[in-house]
Amino acid sequence: MEENNQIPTFTDQENPKPERPFGLSFICVLSFINAVWQFIVNFLSFSVFNTMKTVTSDEKFTDLYENMGVDEDQLETALAAFFAPGMFYYLFTALLYIGSFFGVLYMWRMQKKGFHYYAIAQILILIVAALMFFGVTGTSPWSSIIFTAVFIGLYFIYYKKVME
Repeated sequence: MEENNQIPTFTDQENPKPERPFGLSFICVLSFINAVWQFIVNFLSFSVFNTMKTVTSDEKFTDLYENMGVDEDQLETALAAFFAPGMFYYLFTALLYIGSFFGVLYMWRMQKKGFHYYAIAQILILIVAALMFFGVTGTSPWSSIIFTAVFIGLYFIYYKKVME
C-alpha cells in the first residue's frame, strides 16, 4: 500500500496577499524614477568632480562659452553652485538614494519596513543638502522639503492601510 507522505501546502487562495493599490504603484514608480535618476546624477557628479574643476579653470573653457553667447556671470554662478558642496556630498547623496530605492522596493512589495527606509533616507538627504548645499549656495530648501513631505505623507497613508 502506498503512503501519502506529502506535506500539506497553503495556496494563495487560503492566504491571499493584499493587492497593491494603483495610487501606491503610481507613487512607487515616480520614486523609482527619481531614485535611479538622482543616483546617476550624483554618482556622475562625484566621478567627474576633479576633472570638471581642472577643465573649468582653463581659460579656453571660459572663452568657448563666451563665444557661444553664454553670460559669464551665469556660468560662474552655476559652476560655484556645483563645486560649493564638495565632491563627497555627491557620493554621500548617491548612497542615500540607493537607500531610498530599496525603501521604495520594499513598499512595492507591500512591506512596512520600506516606509521606514524611504523616510529615513529622504530625511537624511534633506539634512545633508541643508548642511552642504543649500547653506553654501544660498538657495532655498523649501521645494525639496515640500516634495519630501508630500511623498512621505502619501506613503504613510498606504503604510497604515495596506502594507504588512
